[in-house]
Amino acid sequence: MILLKLIPYLIISLILGSIIKILEKNNIINKLCFYLMNYSKFNYNTMSIYISKYIQYIFMIIISIIIIIIKRENILLYFKIERQYIIYIFINILAIISSFETVLSVLTLINKNIKTNIIFKNILLIPSVDLLYSSANNPKWMLIIISSIIKSFFFNGIIYIAIRDIFINYNIFFTILIVGLLFSLEEIFQVINISQVLIVTIICFIIIMINSFSLEYTKSLIPSIISTLAFSMYYFGQFENMRSKKWY
Repeated sequence: MILLKLIPYLIISLILGSIIKILEKNNIINKLCFYLMNYSKFNYNTMSIYISKYIQYIFMIIISIIIIIIKRENILLYFKIERQYIIYIFINILAIISSFETVLSVLTLINKNIKTNIIFKNILLIPSVDLLYSSANNPKWMLIIISSIIKSFFFNGIIYIAIRDIFINYNIFFTILIVGLLFSLEEIFQVINISQVLIVTIICFIIIMINSFSLEYTKSLIPSIISTLAFSMYYFGQFENMRSKKWY
């Protein structure tokens, strides 16, 4: 019975994770790139990044609107924050970054062959990330900002609230587990090896868990969105340094 209720959300994650690969396989992305390059100064790689990312974002927005209509949820109520909860924006940022750093430290202790730069190298070798950083006319920072905002709104907002309402009698950790799995499922379609699957899954669960507690306590998505954005900007800044120093 639980599985039946989750099927629509599993399908959503599968669609979002695979839509770009499906479009690439059918040569649709390629055709769009060459068509739009006639009206733009962007090269092929940059245009491919824009098209792929924005198609995914558009799908997320459309799905969000559909879920909001079906659930009759006033999501705008979550875009305000009471004054006493503003401090949780900074707490969230610190919690997410420190949690990820702790996980990195534990991994390096468990296996001495695992180093932080090796973990970052695996992230940089994810095809979508590598393409983002290798583009000559790089739009990465704008796309990172947009991606962080939309994905946080979608998974920590739309999906989390929808799953929580379905399993309202269940423990919050059950909802976090389900949403974390859905987020991970969407992301792992972009990876190419087991190490990347592990890293991406850890990141997804850390973000979902901390932001979910924050949402429940503050009744606001603002801390979640800002902290996810800060996390992305902080680590992508480190990735930028790695590329410039050729550490991978």
